[in-house]
Amino acid sequence: MTMKLRNQNVLIFGGGSGIGKAIAIRFIEAGAKVMITGRTEEKLKSVAEEICSPNLFYKVFNITDIENHNTIFSECEHILGGLNAFVNAAALGSGSLGRGYEPWDITEAEWDKMTDTNFKAAFFLMRNEIEYMRSRGIRGNILNLASNAACMDIIGSYGASKEAIIKWTRALGKRYGHEGIIINGIAPGATFTPMISRYAKSIDQPYPRHAIERFIRPDEIAELAFYLMSDYGEIVCGHTVVADGGDNNATL
Repeated sequence: MTMKLRNQNVLIFGGGSGIGKAIAIRFIEAGAKVMITGRTEEKLKSVAEEICSPNLFYKVFNITDIENHNTIFSECEHILGGLNAFVNAAALGSGSLGRGYEPWDITEAEWDKMTDTNFKAAFFLMRNEIEYMRSRGIRGNILNLASNAACMDIIGSYGASKEAIIKWTRALGKRYGHEGIIINGIAPGATFTPMISRYAKSIDQPYPRHAIERFIRPDEIAELAFYLMSDYGEIVCGHTVVADGGDNNATL
């Protein structure tokens, strides 16, 4: 039997680069219709030109615009001819602000900016996606991108927000799996994306912090995303797969 996506009309938040982009490529290859969103039109347009598929669409959107979550859902539904799957990959990176290895490294403004996106908006986005599918009787999929930072000692808001996503994925996955809404997550380790460009200069660069001694490729995470959102993947329900190459800093 051939594995296929459980649902074929997918909205990817944070699809303009990195893991979100890789998932868009993989899902287009699998025959899905995909809408990618992000904060920067130039990035989205570049991805659309690179993939060059009639099944790929893009729209500028910031997930902190909570009042318009339902608007983007409706627009996507109209453009794709239906909407039954979500990938939540939009987030602020740990290297930009708010992570902090010492409590006094973090300013109040940094904390608020990070948590507005990675914590508050992430929760309401997931809640509103569930409400959208339940109101239409859709047996859909939600995939949340967390981070293995949730498995490390946490001081700043980045790891804390990612741990919250893992907990919400578990609680809501258990609750709404009964209605055919499959919610899972992935917590990647150091994946070779622009988010870690400050220390990851080449995909061939050794990375001894991982037991596999290399960075993770975005397409490897995309392949895992494909499985979790496939017709086989629903046996994993309410869980977050830690895909970190055996990160020595992770404690869980």
